[in-house]
Amino acid sequence: IDELNGKIYAQKRLDREDRSAWRFLVLATDENGDGLTGFADVLVEVRDINDNAPKFLCTSDGCFVGHVPENSPADTSIMEMRATDLDDPKAGKNAVLTYRIVQNVRNEINLNLFSINPATGTIYTVLRSLDREVEDRYLVVVEAMDGGGLSGTGTATIVVSDVNDHPPVFTQRVYTTSMAEDLDINSEVLAVSATDGDEGENSVMTYSILGGDDDRKFFIETDKVNRRGVVRLKKKIDFEKPHERTFNLTVKVEDADFFSLAYCVIQVEDSNDHAPVFFPQFYDVGSMFEDVPVGTIVAQVTAVDLDSGHNGKFSYSITPESDPFQQFLVDKSGWVVVADSLDREKVSQHRLMILATDMGSPALTGSAIVLVTIQDVNDNGPEFEAPYRPIVWENTIAPQEVRMNDTSILLHAVDRDTSPNGGPFSIRLLMLTSDVTNFNLTDLRNGSAMITALRTFDREQQKQYLLPILMIDSGSPPMSSTNTLTIIIGDRNDHPHTPGHSEFIVYNYEVYHIPAEHESWEDVRENILNYNEEGGGEQDQVRCYFHSPLIKSSEGSQEEVHPGGAPPACPHGAGPAPHCAMDFRNYVARIIWEADHDNLALPVDTCQVYCTEGTGSGAGSLSSLSSAFPEDDFCYEWLPTWGPKFKGLSDLYHRRACDSD
Repeated sequence: IDELNGKIYAQKRLDREDRSAWRFLVLATDENGDGLTGFADVLVEVRDINDNAPKFLCTSDGCFVGHVPENSPADTSIMEMRATDLDDPKAGKNAVLTYRIVQNVRNEINLNLFSINPATGTIYTVLRSLDREVEDRYLVVVEAMDGGGLSGTGTATIVVSDVNDHPPVFTQRVYTTSMAEDLDINSEVLAVSATDGDEGENSVMTYSILGGDDDRKFFIETDKVNRRGVVRLKKKIDFEKPHERTFNLTVKVEDADFFSLAYCVIQVEDSNDHAPVFFPQFYDVGSMFEDVPVGTIVAQVTAVDLDSGHNGKFSYSITPESDPFQQFLVDKSGWVVVADSLDREKVSQHRLMILATDMGSPALTGSAIVLVTIQDVNDNGPEFEAPYRPIVWENTIAPQEVRMNDTSILLHAVDRDTSPNGGPFSIRLLMLTSDVTNFNLTDLRNGSAMITALRTFDREQQKQYLLPILMIDSGSPPMSSTNTLTIIIGDRNDHPHTPGHSEFIVYNYEVYHIPAEHESWEDVRENILNYNEEGGGEQDQVRCYFHSPLIKSSEGSQEEVHPGGAPPACPHGAGPAPHCAMDFRNYVARIIWEADHDNLALPVDTCQVYCTEGTGSGAGSLSSLSSAFPEDDFCYEWLPTWGPKFKGLSDLYHRRACDSD
């Protein structure tokens, strides 16, 4: 303020938008400030000028976001775009705003999609052409201009919200699949899927079976996560029923307002769920004679299998347990025939189990019984009832009855054939040898006979007599057989004894090596098996038996070896025994090979070497046969002094002693 004239000045630039009025007190003093004072209340109003452009100020995230349902009609209000101008709305037109779209969205025919009210800033739809499935969000730039020509812009986000204007549509018109007949309940048969252009609740779909399943064999469940329908089995399918081999289901998918249809063709594949069945399951074919020729037809069996394809094809067979002798066979047509000769005496009735096994996986089997009774023919001659071994004692006064066993003097005949082809029998002696002249046979005509000894016997002259006995049955034609009865002459103590002697040999061998000086198998055999030297040489080897010598190899195995396969006797005065049989020869060859390849083999240890070894040697006898002390008590430290021949033995025992320490 000028202190002399009272003019008030602005010292800095004023901003009405910052402060629109100033109020202050002015003092006036006379006499240079020493006089009286007067007061004045001054109000200064700042007059507006158009110095602020309009601004779109957003106080929240969604203030410039508008929502409009798709397919909305023209002139549908979407949102308001409000700008702010800090100028004084009362001062002229500085704060009077008008709106216009400076960046619009055009459709395919170049028409604007939106319009705006220039006074209010309300945005409207121009056409009924908004489709969320085409575009669900638009950006529109709006300009606000005040009366002074200043302007500002803002961007409006227009979100097109969904309405249920699209029906769900199956991805396929027809679905085809196949399923096994034996599929488990609740198993998935096939899956169908559909799409819906809408979103949210408008795209929630539900699946159902509309037709083609009168027996309710299937059901469909909606998988909301994967937006599909799963057809599952509700009841078992039977392929053998013609109407259950193919299903044509009509499937429906629907949302809140719309639906669509598809078709599911399900082909059922046969499973091997039926075993072959025989009609009938029991065949009683009556009887046949045991002498029927091979190839004779017994019966024809018939089976059916309700399955189809390989599952319905089957082959026939006979269980081995029901035909252990393989006397029958069955062909692919079910004809059961005789494959081998029959024998009523072995099996009088055959209970054949016929199997029909199909070609499924796994294979199934049905069975039937074929009962065949075998009739007898006269194909067996009479024979002794028991293996008789009668004894007639020597020096017994003749005639005497010959006892067949302890309880009877009668010889009984039997016939394995049935009664028409059996007794009564005719029994008589055949005069084929001189033995028969010493006996008489009486046929009792009841299937038995009695034998009488006609003279006194001496067992030291003949020990047994063989009687050929002819027996004839009553079959048609009759069958005969000749059985030999052996009669033993029992011994009596009717001779004094004379001096005699008996010898035996005990063998205990541990063979590890056959010395090189035995150049012939004769020597090998004599030194291993036939050693019986008593100082007299070969002539001492009288009436001796080679009793199973036990030969032990270096591997520890033991074998009982018989030259020639059995222990032969050495007759009195016999010379050297014959060569060993091939089994013993091979055995000795193997022992030699093992000994030659065994670095730890001990020296030879036999009876003969024991008698002679050590002569001229400081080692003395190396045999363990006469060792009076246990092996652990021996001291082996002297072995190296016996010469280079004992180096290997010294190393062996030295190493062994170290191991024990």
